[in-house]
Amino acid sequence: MLTVRLFTWIKDEAMALPGVPTYKLFGEKELWPTPEPVHYETIAARSALHDWEITPHSHDGLMQIVFLLSGEARMTFETRSFELQTPCLVMVPARHIHGFRFSPDMVGHIVTLPQALLGELLVLSPDLRVAFDSLRYLPLAEGEESVERMRLRFEQFGREYAGHQPGRISMLMAILGLVVVELARAGGATAERASQDRIRQRVERFHMLIEQHFRDWQPVSFYAQRLGVSPQQLNASCRREAGTNAQNLIHERLLLEARRLLAYSDLDVTGIGYSLGFRDPAYFSRFFARHQGLTPSEFRQAFSPAAPSGTAP
Repeated sequence: MLTVRLFTWIKDEAMALPGVPTYKLFGEKELWPTPEPVHYETIAARSALHDWEITPHSHDGLMQIVFLLSGEARMTFETRSFELQTPCLVMVPARHIHGFRFSPDMVGHIVTLPQALLGELLVLSPDLRVAFDSLRYLPLAEGEESVERMRLRFEQFGREYAGHQPGRISMLMAILGLVVVELARAGGATAERASQDRIRQRVERFHMLIEQHFRDWQPVSFYAQRLGVSPQQLNASCRREAGTNAQNLIHERLLLEARRLLAYSDLDVTGIGYSLGFRDPAYFSRFFARHQGLTPSEFRQAFSPAAPSGTAP
């Protein structure tokens, strides 16, 4: 049975940070020049050019599906670093900081596609769309039918991508649709989840408002008023959809930005606190330590995306 690991520590959109580049494909600022709506390559094709290390970066509006068949791999997602068990599938959502380190014997494939294309692939199954709000990591049991099935799909995708047969784009979309649906099914997307669309959309709009105002320290009532609900309704929606209340989601966004700035910027701790709306540096340190379990200085000292001691989710 396929088991997917859902990384839900972040569901909001990432923001560009100093020192963390935003690419189309890794190392490239322009979209691929060919007319295909997707881009395909093997892991080796690009990683071998960079000593098998894809340093932390993000993609604006592009998501990636990675199939690793064999070899060793370590992934950085936002400020966490962990080993990937191969064979596996990984779906990286748009606008999130991520990176990889592969062993030189890595065998794998990567498909890059516009996030908007996901809606077209799932146009007849919109209930599955929610399955791709977060990073998805699907370890596959070596030797099982699922591995061979996925290997054949990606190999066929690579042949179609390199070929010139009639109906080539349709075939690429058909194969990609199979992969996407299998990932969604493995995460347990259900009709019951689909029935919660109204609440989910409310919480998604709340996340968008948080993204715009989290530095302003607005109260929950500010967000509730803009969503046309009471603070009690907003808290109930957040508990049902995200498992926590509205205030905690605002604090999680602040904490995420603090972790990013500590990990990827050169700002000192006081400057980071001020940039996040904390007027008292001591209060920022207490806030961070209470939620993270480390002081800001301890977190900065301990953080290393490539370190083997990275915490596995």
